[in-house]
Amino acid sequence: MEYTVCEVTAGPARLRVRSVGQGPLLVLLPGLGRPAGDLDPLAALLASAGYLVVQPDMRGDGRSTGPLHGLTLHDLAADVAAVIEAFGGRDVVLIGQAFGNRIARMTATDRPDLVRAVVLLGCSGKVMPSPEIAEAICLAQAVDTPSETRRRAVQVAWFASGHDGSVWLDGWSQPVMTAYLAAAATTDIRSWWTAGQAKVLIVQGAEDVAAPPANGHSLREEIGARATLVDLPDIGHAVGVEGPADVARVILRFLEDVPYA
Repeated sequence: MEYTVCEVTAGPARLRVRSVGQGPLLVLLPGLGRPAGDLDPLAALLASAGYLVVQPDMRGDGRSTGPLHGLTLHDLAADVAAVIEAFGGRDVVLIGQAFGNRIARMTATDRPDLVRAVVLLGCSGKVMPSPEIAEAICLAQAVDTPSETRRRAVQVAWFASGHDGSVWLDGWSQPVMTAYLAAAATTDIRSWWTAGQAKVLIVQGAEDVAAPPANGHSLREEIGARATLVDLPDIGHAVGVEGPADVARVILRFLEDVPYA
């Protein structure tokens, strides 16, 4: 399958958006400071199953531009809403890897007219990692970490044992990470945590130490019947990257029960 590329205007932002496949609309959002291409293997599987999969470069990353100072998650959600509208979508499903699922939940809250369901890959937000893992995350993301130290930190923080974490050794956008973390810090977690009233699929890596599975379990308890939770064994924090085939199977089963208008 070949990608189609377009540009979407979202207020002051200009977003490069790739799309692949045909059918009901799915929007994939990458993790914090990560390129949209992280989720290409997952996108290919979903497109092959009969969906139009849209992958925006988030504001400030890749070829997407826009102000990064003074943002909130509402601003980033508005970017995603503009992408949905550009593709003529309504009642779409948003799929967010790690920090991307915070933006997905914010979009579902702010624009319930556009979002039918959200899929959270590595639910985070309330239960924090241990101090040791937090340190590993900082070392993995920092620009000046020695290469071998970075390699070990990436593996420990984000990938389950036996999975190759080298794909996350580079490709990080420091400006995006700084801006998006600031946006999260200035946005009340209560405003996005429950994803408004959308249906929610929580896909947790059972070995996730960066966003402990207790986050997803807590969310499911809080929102009850709106949520479906699946724990994937032998998967860490990079859920959609580590196990695209397993994740695609779970998502496709979920979509069978989320009819489109």
